[in-house]
Amino acid sequence: MKPIVTWIVLANAREARVLANRGPGSGLAPVPGQCWTAEDPDPPRDRAGVGHSIAGPAVSAVAQTDPHRRSSALFARKVMCALSGALAAEEFDRLVIVAGPLMLGLMRKAMDHRLKYTLIGEIDKDLSALPIAALATHLGDVMAV
Repeated sequence: MKPIVTWIVLANAREARVLANRGPGSGLAPVPGQCWTAEDPDPPRDRAGVGHSIAGPAVSAVAQTDPHRRSSALFARKVMCALSGALAAEEFDRLVIVAGPLMLGLMRKAMDHRLKYTLIGEIDKDLSALPIAALATHLGDVMAV
């Protein structure tokens, strides 16, 4: 009988990695090749502009985009795309995402319906810097490690 493989994605706005669990009591192990690092955001080129109306004294401002937020959103899409490919290759059966609130929201937005179906839990804390041994206590509410 094939074990049910659960991937745990540990992510923040700059990096993400995957750990695997092959059933209760088997612990967590890093998945080779499943680590990503975000590219540095482009610095803003100029301040937001102001447009003057030709019909009168009105002035309107142009919104400034946040390059760090845009970089984080692109990174979340990159990670979700890679996970979607791994799911299509049947590398895992279930998914748990552990990320800070902002990154978790960006990852949810980038997730396709197949990944949503495999998602068994989320933890909205940035635990990416914790050693593997310390993660089991945080995952106890979501799954048996």
